Amino acid sequence: MPRILAALALALFLASPAAAAEPKIETDRTEINFGQIFQGETITRAFAFRNAGDAPLNIEQVKTSCGCTAALLSNSTLAPGESGEVSTTFDSTRFRGAVVKTIYLYSNDPKQRVIQLHLRGTVQELFRIMPEQFAFGPIPPEKSLEGKVTLTNQSGNPIRITAISTTAPEFTARAASMVLSPGQPVDILVTAIAKPGPARVTGYVMVKTDSSLSGEIRIPVYLAVTQP
Repeated sequence: MPRILAALALALFLASPAAAAEPKIETDRTEINFGQIFQGETITRAFAFRNAGDAPLNIEQVKTSCGCTAALLSNSTLAPGESGEVSTTFDSTRFRGAVVKTIYLYSNDPKQRVIQLHLRGTVQELFRIMPEQFAFGPIPPEKSLEGKVTLTNQSGNPIRITAISTTAPEFTARAASMVLSPGQPVDILVTAIAKPGPARVTGYVMVKTDSSLSGEIRIPVYLAVTQP
């Protein structure tokens, strides 16, 4: 009887199908904190991953949470034991404050079809603008008012103002100083002159600097004109 049972157990073992080979995606970290950068900076970071399985791993698709983030694969197919990386670039131009951007890796790993990688950090504005918009009036036609908007350079380097303009003829603007020293405020003096016609005028004060990060600063200004 023991021989019969042993033979039966051996037959069942030999009849059992071998486990199918599978790819397996693994990564040491799913989040990178890039710290603090200034608005307008572009940063690039890389996430490493590997195939810990025993069949080829195919990265079938890479998606990002917004158009501000781009992702580039080192290679889309990894043999067992092989490593790769996804290089991620984030453009901070339109952002401020805390940000989290997500990269989605889709693969043929049967147990984990998609993994999420997170790029996290803080975007600081190059300039502090106080107030961020300015309203004049209401004032009667032919009268004028003057106000000020204060710019503070929050970087560690001096920045020069290269031009100041307005988008509506009712407004004029000039700077108390054309050099923004680190941490020091500079007043932009804005004058509004009411003209007969529209009861409300909307425009911008446009400030150009020599900083490669700031582009053109646009400060909304409004004027209310009393009607006869």
